[in-house]
Amino acid sequence: MNFYKKFYQKHPYLNVLIIYSIASLIGIAIEYIINRDFIGYGFYTASFLTLFELLRVRRERNKLKSKEKFQYDVDGEKD
Repeated sequence: MNFYKKFYQKHPYLNVLIIYSIASLIGIAIEYIINRDFIGYGFYTASFLTLFELLRVRRERNKLKSKEKFQYDVDGEKD
C-alpha cells in the first residue's frame, strides 16, 4: 500500500487514467459476458467521469501548492 501512496503523490493524473481505464475494461467485460452486447455510449460516460476526476485532482493539487507556499512564506519571515 505504501507503493501506491507514493505513486499517487508523484503521478496523480496517471493514477486517475489507470483506475478509470481498468474500471471501464472490467465494466465492458462484464456487460459482454452477461448480455453478449457492447454499449458504445458508455465511453462517453467514462470520458466525462475521467475528465471530472482529473479536474478534481488538479484543483486539489493547486490547493496543496498554495498551502505549501503560504506555509513557506510564514516560516521564512523574521520577527
